[in-house]
Amino acid sequence: MKYDFNIIIKRTNRLKTISLKIKNQQVVISAPKFVLDNEIDSIIEKKINWIKNKLALDEANLSIIRRYENGDKFLYLGSEYSLNIKKSNEDNVYIDKNNIIVEVINHINKDNIKNNIKNWYIKESKKYIIKTNSYYEILIGDSAKKIVFGEYKSKWGSCNSKKTISYDWRIIMAPLEVIHYLIIHELCHIKQPNHSRNFWSHVEKYMSDYKVQKKWLKLNSHKLYL
Repeated sequence: MKYDFNIIIKRTNRLKTISLKIKNQQVVISAPKFVLDNEIDSIIEKKINWIKNKLALDEANLSIIRRYENGDKFLYLGSEYSLNIKKSNEDNVYIDKNNIIVEVINHINKDNIKNNIKNWYIKESKKYIIKTNSYYEILIGDSAKKIVFGEYKSKWGSCNSKKTISYDWRIIMAPLEVIHYLIIHELCHIKQPNHSRNFWSHVEKYMSDYKVQKKWLKLNSHKLYL
């Protein structure tokens, strides 16, 4: 069967089930050697809408290229700002109207510009999330024993059994409501270390429209990056 997208089929004896993933505008299918071609075609047909949505998202990811030049667009608290690089005697980053101003000693070095922007994001993220986390700790009645920040591949936040909550600093690029949803989500995991119905009821108690914020994060995560 012919499709308007590229398909790569990988067969191996090590698998018992078929898996699909999207990478570089290609559908990569891993399957056991005993699976017939018509079975693979059947699965593609059933997953066709999912595949097309994932391909569109992958294309959007590929189309956003950071050059770290004047005019590049960056998100901060859900709003878009244009990069404005200025040569200066000391490094500094701040927002002025619709611009992210990056004052740097070495304004030619792209890595230097990127590092300054990243450090600014991390500082702003820690400042805002720690303050907001404290507010919701009082409201919810549960507290984290430790808060850490990092850059993760497959999560925006997590809470472990030791009440350590981790946040991806890049969430500061998302709208305020989404950040608040993430904080509520992780704090609710202190009492509900799962995603059961009780957990989501607990989240809804503190954010009635959490599904809207959850959906935004799912659809727009690819925009929150450097």
